[in-house]
Amino acid sequence: MSVFRMDVVEHGTLDARYIQSNDLCISNIGSEPFDVLIHGYHPEGVFYLGLVHAAPGSTVTLPEITNHHRTFSLLLVTNINYSHTTGITIYAKDQGNLIAVFSNSHFSVME
Repeated sequence: MSVFRMDVVEHGTLDARYIQSNDLCISNIGSEPFDVLIHGYHPEGVFYLGLVHAAPGSTVTLPEITNHHRTFSLLLVTNINYSHTTGITIYAKDQGNLIAVFSNSHFSVME
């Protein structure tokens, strides 16, 4: 499995104070299908839980994952043993307005 983790904190490089919600896009740029388990965590516990299937060449979009301007972590766990065929794009928004775009480079990756 491959694991992707992104932490967003107040006053950090990725500043949670300005992010109300996120649209998460997961792309399969490989030739094998895979599943992704998504966990969104606040300091108090889980605020989002989802499971999606990504067919080869497809993009799955999960809109409006809401964190309400609070510190959060996103943890994505795939059922494939490498990360190079998983594309991740996060559109961070405040009151519906796009304020930042994050990608694979913003995640810590474990394979």
